[in-house]
Amino acid sequence: MAKSILFKFIFFIFSSHVFMLDLKPYENNYFSKPNGTVKEKLEKISDNIWKMTSLGKHPLFTIKQESIFRVNNGNVILMSGFRNLDILGGLRKDYQSYKIERKDNQKILTYSHGKKKGTLEILDNFYDNLTLQIQIKLSLLDKDKIEINYLDKGKIKIKTFLIKKTEINYKLETVEVFEISEQREDKRYFRFFIKNDSSKDTLIVSQGGRGFDVDWELD
Repeated sequence: MAKSILFKFIFFIFSSHVFMLDLKPYENNYFSKPNGTVKEKLEKISDNIWKMTSLGKHPLFTIKQESIFRVNNGNVILMSGFRNLDILGGLRKDYQSYKIERKDNQKILTYSHGKKKGTLEILDNFYDNLTLQIQIKLSLLDKDKIEINYLDKGKIKIKTFLIKKTEINYKLETVEVFEISEQREDKRYFRFFIKNDSSKDTLIVSQGGRGFDVDWELD
């Protein structure tokens, strides 16, 4: 059961700094009990081109992700990326990659998911695991409800999130945060908490469902 839940679960791994038009490189670490870790890094690789990487290790899985993107007038423009998920030491795998290119007046997404490969015409901006929260921090925290175009397994899906202000206990202190929760029809859940100050750090990410629950906390 745990294998099935993990294999179907969409892993969102964090972007945790202030994302304004002037991005700054950083490296952050997250942890979960008893011994899960995530190392996340943002690098500037050329003029207005950025690379974000994330490497997560957990007793049940390992995940490596990369997204290359640019920001134009407050909008995150995804250019390419990949996500490699190994469950139970590689017993189950979920590998996918994608690249967006312009051909004539069209934006074409070329993707692979396992042995499946294909192309799609892209009409609107969309996001992957690593760029989702960047866009939310850039322009959407003043909303109560948002809909995001999200790429998964070669398909563009619409995901809905609810946003509210609340308080949480973080490192023995009461902290005011934005709570962003995915609206789902099944029993799985995904939510994260962004500190309501100038840093806009992602403090905690919670995800799971029946048989699997994990909280990732900023170290």
